[in-house]
Amino acid sequence: MTEIDQVWIIFCATLIFMMQAGFMCLEAGITRSKNNISVAIKNISDLSISVLLFWAIGYGLMFGTSFGGLIGTSDFAFEKLGASGVYVQFIFQAMFCGTAATILSGAVAERSAFHAYLLITVITVTLIYPIFGHWAWAEDAAGAPVGWLNRQGFHDFAGSGVVHAVGGGVALAAILIIGPREGRFLDSGQPRRFNGSNLPLTMLGVLLIWFGWFGFNGGSAGGFTDEVPGLLLNTIVGGAGGVLTGLAISWAMERKPSVFYGMNGGLAGLVAITASCDLISVREAIVVGAVGGSIAFFGDKALERLHIDDVVGAVPVHFLSGLWGLAAVAIFGSDQLGIEVAEQLATQMTGVVVLIAHAVLVPLGLLWSINQVIPLRVTQHVETIGLNVGEHGANTDLNELFEVMQRQARNRDLTERAPQSPFTEVGQIGLFYNSVLFELERSFDRAEKQQAELESALVQKNELLESVLPKRIAARINGGAEQIVDQVTDATVVFVDIVDFTEYSASVPPEESIALLRDLFGKFDTVIQHYDLEKIKTVGDSYMYVAGVMNDDADHCAIAIDAALELLFQTRQHGLSMGRDLQVRIGVHSGPLVAGVVGELRFVYDMWGMTVNLASRIEEAGQPGKISVSEAVIDRIGTEFIYEKQRRVRLKGIGPTVLYSVEGRRQTMQQKSSRFFKRNRSVDVR
Repeated sequence: MTEIDQVWIIFCATLIFMMQAGFMCLEAGITRSKNNISVAIKNISDLSISVLLFWAIGYGLMFGTSFGGLIGTSDFAFEKLGASGVYVQFIFQAMFCGTAATILSGAVAERSAFHAYLLITVITVTLIYPIFGHWAWAEDAAGAPVGWLNRQGFHDFAGSGVVHAVGGGVALAAILIIGPREGRFLDSGQPRRFNGSNLPLTMLGVLLIWFGWFGFNGGSAGGFTDEVPGLLLNTIVGGAGGVLTGLAISWAMERKPSVFYGMNGGLAGLVAITASCDLISVREAIVVGAVGGSIAFFGDKALERLHIDDVVGAVPVHFLSGLWGLAAVAIFGSDQLGIEVAEQLATQMTGVVVLIAHAVLVPLGLLWSINQVIPLRVTQHVETIGLNVGEHGANTDLNELFEVMQRQARNRDLTERAPQSPFTEVGQIGLFYNSVLFELERSFDRAEKQQAELESALVQKNELLESVLPKRIAARINGGAEQIVDQVTDATVVFVDIVDFTEYSASVPPEESIALLRDLFGKFDTVIQHYDLEKIKTVGDSYMYVAGVMNDDADHCAIAIDAALELLFQTRQHGLSMGRDLQVRIGVHSGPLVAGVVGELRFVYDMWGMTVNLASRIEEAGQPGKISVSEAVIDRIGTEFIYEKQRRVRLKGIGPTVLYSVEGRRQTMQQKSSRFFKRNRSVDVR
């Protein structure tokens, strides 16, 4: 190998090394941001493991002295290799090994445990890749083929099968064991794609990989030979054919040119052309790349239907398109090899079958066994929060923002602020988010103040309503009743009127007359409340209350008379305190009535009917200082109270009516109790 050849291959090796950066950009951009750091660390880790293990084990298995064409047996963990050309070859092949290993990373992203990924990488670079590489590429010192597939005429110029299909096969085995990401497939079976964190970064990764492919195919010539330009041209057009095919098919099938299938179509075209780029023409290279692009599309759809989750499409791009690339050698390159198409196709298919068994079935069995002992998948919690934090503790501005939001939702505390900075996008989001929180807090404060004011207003409204209406009626209105009308079958109505109040009010200042009404009616209110009766209204010096309307007391009439006796007592006591003979007339009648809320403006709870009218007329015709009642009242209470017949009077609108006066309770009868307390003879009305 000349010095120019060595320089060329070293340069190609550096191009292939750059593909690692391309894979990292592609995978980090297509995965969600909570996992992109994990993807990056996996890429650099698998490269490091690949290089060291290829030096220690892989190179010897792949290119050491062959044992029956099955395995290499020398050059393990070598100290020296001899000529500089051998070192160049090792560096070039180590980059191939690293490429095969890193294909796995994108396929199992977002749910594979880091230790599992490293373990699979070890299996790939020490067992799967170098052994199949020996079968396909191993030669003796004279350059004669010694690998058993190589001796049969198996052709894979730069690794469609040895590198890409092998790496893709291991990836397929891994994702079958690890399973799909949470939420990737809905309960209905419908697949759901997750949005990548940075598609432009992904496209940059594709371009870097494409650029690195010049080293892949150009360096496989073994030196800077005349065929290198043709190899590079076929590489370019094969990738281009794949890109346009992926875009065209997705445009036709999904009515939009897909970024995902466009970039994967290009990579699949590059994979497919790699096995035969030394044999075929430019036109044939375009066809091979185009078929690879279509395989990338339909292969990904097939995986989705089977509920196989391949994050970046590594299986259709590298495994399936790599197998197509091996078949394309026979279809388009047999004439260059000087072999019949059918014979070469049989040889290539032998390699395909062996590759599937070695790169898919063997890893599948190994990983299934390992998974029984050491889980290859992260926990659901780690998958939910993201592998960046869950596996590597690599926090990000976005994750810190999410953590603040989660704590706020959990603790219901909006005083905590998100990290903010004017120099990063997430920091700017945090800045605006904090501004929203500030305004939200101010809104909450205003809302709480308004709520407190509303509650205070409601309390005042209820108190006002209850001061105007009976509590039970007020409660019904507050409960949403639109109309209050009650038909009462039996109740007792009482009217109380101050005797000669008109003359009194004309002879004293207004303040004194108002003071009399306020003080006397205040005592009346206390008595009425103690007997659990209902005050209806006052009109001038007239006071009205009822019994039996708000409750079902069978003895409501007797309770009303007890209260009336108490009112007479309180009136006399108040008159004594004033130094004058203060008297009232009281009229009582029992019977059916109608009660309800009347009016829209200054509405009142009122009662009407013959019972109300007759009680009012009895009070007007009654004697001062007496409780005048109807015969209906005597029928209800005659056995409990002392009464006497007054006289027959003519009541307006009613006619001749006999009135009675109640003087007090009989000695043998106990006074009636209200529903809520026992009444003593003297009621404190101070």
